[in-house]
Amino acid sequence: MVLPEKKYFAVAALFLWIVGNTSPLAADIVHLKSGGTIEGTVEEKQDRVTVTLSSGSMEILKSQIERIEKKALPQDIFAGRLMLLINKKDAAGCIALAQWAWQQDLEPQYVTALRTAILLDRKNKTARKMLRDYQLKLANLPLNEKAVEKIRKDLGRDFIVLRTRHYRIGYNSSEFFAELTAQRLENVYRQFLEVFQARHFEPTPISDRLEVILFDTREQFRSHARTHEKKTWNSAGFYSDRTRRSYFYDAYNDQNYRLQLRKLDGFQEQLELNRREVLAGDGDSYFIVTNSDGSQDKLNQRRMLMRLQEHEAQLEAQFEMLRDSYQEMNINVTIHEATHQLAYNCGIHNRYYNNPVWLVEGLAMYFEAAAQSRWNKPGEIHPQRLELFVRSCQTNQAIPLDTLIARDNLFNTQNANADVTYASAWALFYYLIWQQQEKLFDYMYDLSLRMSEDPYNAEERIKDFKSYFGNIEQLEKHWRYYMTSLQP
Repeated sequence: MVLPEKKYFAVAALFLWIVGNTSPLAADIVHLKSGGTIEGTVEEKQDRVTVTLSSGSMEILKSQIERIEKKALPQDIFAGRLMLLINKKDAAGCIALAQWAWQQDLEPQYVTALRTAILLDRKNKTARKMLRDYQLKLANLPLNEKAVEKIRKDLGRDFIVLRTRHYRIGYNSSEFFAELTAQRLENVYRQFLEVFQARHFEPTPISDRLEVILFDTREQFRSHARTHEKKTWNSAGFYSDRTRRSYFYDAYNDQNYRLQLRKLDGFQEQLELNRREVLAGDGDSYFIVTNSDGSQDKLNQRRMLMRLQEHEAQLEAQFEMLRDSYQEMNINVTIHEATHQLAYNCGIHNRYYNNPVWLVEGLAMYFEAAAQSRWNKPGEIHPQRLELFVRSCQTNQAIPLDTLIARDNLFNTQNANADVTYASAWALFYYLIWQQQEKLFDYMYDLSLRMSEDPYNAEERIKDFKSYFGNIEQLEKHWRYYMTSLQP
């Protein structure tokens, strides 16, 4: 794919911003009247200057200073060279710049140069191999004890911290739930990278573990969310771009689950009591049973035991459905929010642009669907989302495609039609990844490079969507026909 010229300017702006915010862009050499020199970042105050060094900072009286000399740092040199290479569209030069950055111990810039090479030449095998080798090196991410201490400071000393290869998990839930969630997170991390790498959209490697917080109960989760993330307190989990953490609770400790479980336990105890009463009688005993429609049956002991066995089988099926439902809730919420976290921290979604919500949520729902209380890979048909979408199409409640693309406020969970909106976003992403995959990833790639504080208005959204996918009316017809013909 040949990118329009505007996208290269977006790349330059994005990566120069990254370079500028990972470390200082300029250093000073302070020449002392005594003849010595001190190198660092200088901040001038009234009668003195503060010099920030790699090991700390120090203050020097201005009366002790002969002069302050500006000196270019390797970061400055890197930023200037990268801009020139982007303007020349020189992927090979970016690879050479990455090698230079590695020699200068500029690890973030090394990654930036390789990602730029891939953005300029999507199929550059050398840059991809170097970046993947770097990712393998990150198997041993730093322990970062300060981050561990911050979790405990933010959430309480009762939170235990579990480290995995790519995650730092703070939990006060059961150890079993924490370890099970850790396995799911590592699985989705691996699958996430594979999905994008296979489509020539190299995710940014993480330089520190991603953080996840697990609460034991829904009440603890809600209490924290009400204080810190008010808009999400009534959810089953969320990712916060402010803290860059994902938050969940164990659905098996949900009050509703425990209430339903107690009801089923009560039915089970009643059935056991009835069984004992029947067995206490003799073969000539008869029992009157009232059915759900009000009719009555007169049953002997053998037939009564058979009836009780039928009820026990039905009750066991209800137990299984209840357990599966809440297990799938744990799985779907974990995978959904983990996908948001990965997309924002690995450069798939741009923090500095107003990403369309249908795309953000569509990607997360594409990953989330659990099948038979298990999650193995993304891209499974989501039965609940599909059913809602098909029903909306059949009952004239469908959300028009241009409306879905243009209006983020439809995804407000307080809206009566929010469920259909989310189902439509899943259906659109599912359709595009199966029917127009290359165009979809080119479109996502374009959005990932943009930087703007201006709103991404409806007209621009529609125009961009058309530029990649063509006539919206024709696509909408094919989309709805394709999705309504699927079988869950």
